[in-house]
Amino acid sequence: MKKHLIVSFFGLLLMASCKKDNNTPAFLNTPAPVTSTTLVTGNFTGSAHPCSGTVKVVKDNANKLFLVFENFNTDNGPDLRVWFSPNNSGSPYQELGLLKAARGNFNYELNASFDYTTNNRVLIWCRQFSVLFGYAVLQ
Repeated sequence: MKKHLIVSFFGLLLMASCKKDNNTPAFLNTPAPVTSTTLVTGNFTGSAHPCSGTVKVVKDNANKLFLVFENFNTDNGPDLRVWFSPNNSGSPYQELGLLKAARGNFNYELNASFDYTTNNRVLIWCRQFSVLFGYAVLQ
């Protein structure tokens, strides 16, 4: 019983510790490219933390690719990253960068090295604690 309580305590500590240092801005509202074509889209699902909203890859009139987050919402945490991966384990992955905000509408410009067809999952990953906050499958 004592061993079970200790394991439970450390599990809760790990989950809660990803919320302590709020490095990610709480809210951001950046408009998506105005004239764009949606190539793939997905809806976020929570994993270790609640996560919701839509993400899509769009191409603008200049053929630039963007990853667009709409109505996004997750818990705040330290060292939150945006990864592309073929699975939810985060291995292998392509890192896009730090999550711009825990809530809102924002986008990232993608360069040609990002393979969103093979790596068709967008992961919100707490790198500091190796915790998957949430994910979206691009279809």
